[in-house]
Amino acid sequence: MTDALEVIERAAAEFAVACQAADTADATTYLAELPVPARLVLAAAVIAAADKPVSIVSLCEVAAVSRGSAYNHHKARMNHIRETVPVLVRALLERLETSFDSAILYEQLRERDESIQRLRAQLVTNTKERDAALAYARALHERLRPEIEAIALEQREKVRHLWRVTEDEEE
Repeated sequence: MTDALEVIERAAAEFAVACQAADTADATTYLAELPVPARLVLAAAVIAAADKPVSIVSLCEVAAVSRGSAYNHHKARMNHIRETVPVLVRALLERLETSFDSAILYEQLRERDESIQRLRAQLVTNTKERDAALAYARALHERLRPEIEAIALEQREKVRHLWRVTEDEEE
């Protein structure tokens, strides 16, 4: 781990010297010496400190790494960095009493996604229970249909149909 820290220190020092020598310098050439995971952690910290949403795309852009190869080789690590580094940066910024909205929003978004997953699972369960209850009601109805029709027929036979009597017919 000290090697990565030394590489970061050396890249930062070389970049500072280049910035003093010229008006502009490209940081990506100096960061190229860093291993990809270190570049991703550094990029996540920078993005989070800038109060921007930390995504896979933004991580790759700031770290100046290829999205495809970084995603293929460091997918789990990138997801872990994306979730944890902003929380750490927010905690450190809170020590400075600086507001940090995007990390709070990211946590709320993560909680919302978990709630949506729970609700979707509950919806599937409720749908299965409803379908089972409907199937039971249909089967019961089919079983009872002959009895219901017999009762209806019996009631129709007992009913006397009345007709209207007019005065002409009474006499």
